[in-house]
Amino acid sequence: MKNESVRPRIKLKRTSIDWVLEFVAFAFLLILIILPLAYFKTLPEMIPVHFNAAGQPDDYGSRSSLWFLPLTGAFMYLMFTVLEGFPQIYNYPVQITPENAVIQYKLATRLMRILKTIILLTFSIISFQTIKTATGGTTGLGKVFFPVFLLLTFVPIIIYLVQSLNNRHSS
Repeated sequence: MKNESVRPRIKLKRTSIDWVLEFVAFAFLLILIILPLAYFKTLPEMIPVHFNAAGQPDDYGSRSSLWFLPLTGAFMYLMFTVLEGFPQIYNYPVQITPENAVIQYKLATRLMRILKTIILLTFSIISFQTIKTATGGTTGLGKVFFPVFLLLTFVPIIIYLVQSLNNRHSS
């Protein structure tokens, strides 16, 4: 906690990559909201609400439960977006100094944008596959969903950690 109070507060400029990530994340949020709107009335009363690690449905509930992912996704989008403006409060794998603050903050906020995009992509896929499963178009998320989700989540985190450690003394 002591270190956070002396960390520099820096207003970062978004790069073109940051703007693209924001656009893509917002597009996935829109997809996540549009899917239930478009298919809600055609869904049966009971739909899959949970899938096991093999991607097969293992619990069912009301079709109104399809709104859980868009609501959660919108909340997460908002929280990630707000937190991106306060990189000085993040936890870092290195000590933040005036010399490395800008690069560390840029790396961390980029990771936040990437994770926000991955979460919204994942929620969109789950929502779409839930609808397809409920209407008989498929039998679940598929066997590759879980491993691909893990890769999409952990590879950027590992890359961030390597970059952060390599730039711990940057100026």
